[in-house]
Amino acid sequence: MHILQNEHLIIESKNSGAELTRIFCKKQNKEILWSGDSKYWGRQSPILFPIVGKLKDNTTIIEDCTYTMGQHGFARDLDFELIQVDNNSVSYRLVSSETTHSLYPYDFELLIKYTLIDSEVRIDWNVVNKDSKEMYFSIGAHPAFNIDNSLSDYYLEFKSRDNISQITLNGPYSDKDFVLEKLNTLLLNPDLFANDALIYTNIDEITIKNNKDESFVNVNFTDFPLVGIWTPYYKDSNSTAPFLCIEPWYGLADSVDSDGQYKNKKYINTLDPSECFSVSYSISVG
Repeated sequence: MHILQNEHLIIESKNSGAELTRIFCKKQNKEILWSGDSKYWGRQSPILFPIVGKLKDNTTIIEDCTYTMGQHGFARDLDFELIQVDNNSVSYRLVSSETTHSLYPYDFELLIKYTLIDSEVRIDWNVVNKDSKEMYFSIGAHPAFNIDNSLSDYYLEFKSRDNISQITLNGPYSDKDFVLEKLNTLLLNPDLFANDALIYTNIDEITIKNNKDESFVNVNFTDFPLVGIWTPYYKDSNSTAPFLCIEPWYGLADSVDSDGQYKNKKYINTLDPSECFSVSYSISVG
């Protein structure tokens, strides 16, 4: 476990999955990040790579070969190498290996960096194509934030671009797109998650707020193509787990009519040999 702190926050991360495992706000004396209680969901902020969401039948075809991958890919289940740590930041690296080649054929390097800046955690991703051919990939975030008391006490504020769409799910697979005129705020309640995650395009920022006080958690992911919002839903009690995930994505689950070809996945990303994909998002607490 690797710990960074300043006068505002304490954050912790680990080599396994290069996962962020704690955000503690000193001013509020409050745990911001979900604890990972397996009664509800045993993860806290997994990195989704090289797929986001689920493949049809958990398989995909890459260069005429069929590969099997579970939901959200394999990076979250592998040990990363710690490559740098100082007072304000920590960096991890995952390099392709025999293990990854059995699931995904490309040679790659995945770098994850957490930087503590005042009341903000900045998360940087770098995906490097180490192969001799064009590489396809998806990557996404999945941080979960604590919800105290009832979900209905909370609401979301959005900052967005033009032409927002909502993408519906059919089971675990993406289905139809619906254009929204605007999306400024969303009052939360369990029924919203009865059909799994809410997925939107062209959102730059989401702030979780509640009606009880002025505290907030802001997730800024400017220019990301997609964001998912999720919490487990329990039909029998019409309730949800005590956390909410805000998930910036560069990728999407297979569509219901997927042809199984990895390169044809919606929102897939490409890298030429030796090229690097670099992007960041941030979590701030107030």
